[in-house]
Amino acid sequence: MRRLALLMVLASGAVVPLGTAAPAGAQEVAWQEEMRNPIRFVVLTHYARGLRVERSIHCLARKGDICFGGDYEDYRCLSISPCRTEAAMYQFMDELERAARRRPADPYTVAQAVYGLARVGLVDRALEVAKGCDGVDWWCDLVLGMAYHRAGRSVDADGHLRMGLLGADPELECRLTDIEYLLDGRDGSTYSDLPCHDPKRLEFEERFWWLSDPLMTMPGNDRWTEHVTRRFELLLHERLWAVTRPNYLVTARGISDNLVYMDVVTRRGPPDSWDNTGWFRSLDASRYRFSPASLVGDGIQALRYNLEATRWDEGYTSIEYGPVFEVPGQVARFLDGDSLVLAVSADLDASPVYPRESRFVASGGPAGPFVGRGVPTRDLGPSFMVTVEAVPLVVAVEAMDPDGPVARMRQGVMPLEPGALVISDPLLVSRLIPELPTTRQEAVDSMLAQAWIGSANEMVAYWEVYGLQEGQPMQISVALAREGAGMVTRVLRTLSGRSEPPAPVVSWTEEASGPVHPMSLKVDVDALRDGDYDLNLEVTGPDGSVATATRRFKVGRR
Repeated sequence: MRRLALLMVLASGAVVPLGTAAPAGAQEVAWQEEMRNPIRFVVLTHYARGLRVERSIHCLARKGDICFGGDYEDYRCLSISPCRTEAAMYQFMDELERAARRRPADPYTVAQAVYGLARVGLVDRALEVAKGCDGVDWWCDLVLGMAYHRAGRSVDADGHLRMGLLGADPELECRLTDIEYLLDGRDGSTYSDLPCHDPKRLEFEERFWWLSDPLMTMPGNDRWTEHVTRRFELLLHERLWAVTRPNYLVTARGISDNLVYMDVVTRRGPPDSWDNTGWFRSLDASRYRFSPASLVGDGIQALRYNLEATRWDEGYTSIEYGPVFEVPGQVARFLDGDSLVLAVSADLDASPVYPRESRFVASGGPAGPFVGRGVPTRDLGPSFMVTVEAVPLVVAVEAMDPDGPVARMRQGVMPLEPGALVISDPLLVSRLIPELPTTRQEAVDSMLAQAWIGSANEMVAYWEVYGLQEGQPMQISVALAREGAGMVTRVLRTLSGRSEPPAPVVSWTEEASGPVHPMSLKVDVDALRDGDYDLNLEVTGPDGSVATATRRFKVGRR
């Protein structure tokens, strides 16, 4: 019955809510107690043997060497050569597997066997042992989730881990889902002040993982399964230390003498390299920071990512896809009644990714509105136009090369500011079109992959004005400004086939053609030096109401 329920959850794609206390009479696992035989005997026998170091050459972690002979529990070994003989390692792996198959209902025997096999790279054997778990249902799900994730099957891992957390006792669930070590600044303070299972804390966690999902167009969230797997492995490693290093005091929260170790493992994953500065996981294995570089509490409008993780950032590298490249794009907002129309493009040419398909997604939150669309990629600047709810959204374009590399563009989008007079975002379009665009569709069909002007002397922009009736007058002003430097150059106005001499600010008055008034013009950028600039628009209505819009763009080489 347990397996049937899990399959139903996975097949439906439903998200199992976390934070619900285990039901009365739920099965218990003494997860805070020390491991018992037969696994205790296997572990003690193996780690009590002396290390066989053939040559004392320190591993060069910064150059990507894998230390400890592949088993990071052998932290005392600092040699490139194996710390233990090959025969000793094979014996240990076989003894772990035999112990688990003899005692499939013993939680720690199965879990430690799976953990031991997986951490030295025998993920297929670890998964087979995990499938034989015949003990407490929710514990077996956690073990299976760990094994599936380490085997590179994160979607399967996601379902098992969620089922396991749903049945686990509240203390263990809170420990495995805790994200305090991944947060900085106000986010960390806000989160740490909230007790576990507080609805606000659960809401914060859901929002954090929504924004930290590496690929929103793929099922599941492998960054979340990595996190829960790391926390579960820490729990198992503490039991291992309690047997092999009894001088270390192990508490319910963790290894109290070495909370820095918990911090680093949660952020970077179990260590596979070491140098004289302490424990850390190699940069190759924890290369990407998928959580936002901006604070979660600052809202969608501040959303910002920096994929390249520094040594002490939260870091993760998937074995299912990659490398991952963040590419620039262009997003413009338009109105259609009460709905928001998004024009979105991504510059895939900014990465070495050659996908068969590009996918677009607009997501309003963990349980908010979701719009997805995919198109074959015929060029390296795919564009999308889609109507969505006028709510804060994360929009993304994602493309995967058949060989694994991924390019993604992601941006937070707020609704347009309401008012009697509203102006859309200026949309930059190709200067090579024969005529200025007169409709939104024409503009989107020729939109630039990103707001970047290379070797060109003109820039073409399209926008729309909303809120006026046909024939009502409005005043339009257009200006260019360099970031932080004020007005800097000239605007060349070209409207309705008429051109006027360049000027620092171009202003004119015209009558609205209706409730939606499309506009486009050419901007002189020939004299601009390389750098970041703002195209500033201002529209004033007959009643004095004012609407403004800005498009940040770059000039010069990539």
